[in-house]
Amino acid sequence: MGSQSFPHQQILVKAQPLEGIEVKSESREELLLAIEQLRQELQDIKGKKAELEISLEAARDRADTVEVLLRKSNQQLQAEIAEKLRLQAELKAAQTELQSVLANLNSDKADLEMILETTMAHGDIVEDLLHNQCIRDPLTGLFNRRYLHNFLSKEIDSCSRQKQPLSIIMLDIDHFKRCNDTFGHDAGDAVLEEISLFLQRQMQNSEIVCRYGGEEFMVVLPEGSLVDAYQRAEEIRQGVKELAIEYQDMSLDRITISLGVASFPEHGKTVAEVIRAADVALYHAKAKGRDRVARPEAIY
Repeated sequence: MGSQSFPHQQILVKAQPLEGIEVKSESREELLLAIEQLRQELQDIKGKKAELEISLEAARDRADTVEVLLRKSNQQLQAEIAEKLRLQAELKAAQTELQSVLANLNSDKADLEMILETTMAHGDIVEDLLHNQCIRDPLTGLFNRRYLHNFLSKEIDSCSRQKQPLSIIMLDIDHFKRCNDTFGHDAGDAVLEEISLFLQRQMQNSEIVCRYGGEEFMVVLPEGSLVDAYQRAEEIRQGVKELAIEYQDMSLDRITISLGVASFPEHGKTVAEVIRAADVALYHAKAKGRDRVARPEAIY
């Protein structure tokens, strides 16, 4: 702190010019009046000092308040900058993803345009392919269950008008789950494919073979009697037993099948009834030990 000036010193300073001056005409009252004026000036100085101290304290308080506000404002500004940077990063990531999506769309568009051109140029071929996809089993290439029901419905109507029989053979691979569990599902697929090829080679005249589901197949013999179906089923059973199926240079276990036969109109007058009769006969063949052919009559 600087040197402090006390009131009596200020009075002495102001009073010094009075020293050495002869008081001739001034009276004692004038001297007292001068002193009173000095005291009054001193009081004014003290008041101004107090006001200045109050103003200084208020200024300090305002400075503290401004400092707090500036600190808060700076924190808010930093938060806004961080949020802006985060949004910019998200925007950049979104733009990158959008560019990837647009690139994929352009690629898909090119593929669709090529497919459209191919379809227009080879419409008949594409139509055949689509038709085959609808009626063929993708693994074995055999007709699927959907085609089977449509085919059977038409053939039963035709045989009904012509007073002709129609027979079906439902067959199932014995212990197929054990084959899958032992050698794997790829080996199981290989078995299905080999048996499908064998069945296709066995078809005669108007006979067709379908994959009914899983390891089940069905052979349809239009105008075939129950005796015909039984004989064909025995031929198929013996032929499957002689197959030597390999998978990845590994010989699989000998495959056997169980078969059930049924005929229209003897065992049913609708598609569902004839299939149900053949299924019951197949169940009977399995119950009797598998690797055999059964007829519905044998159940009773």
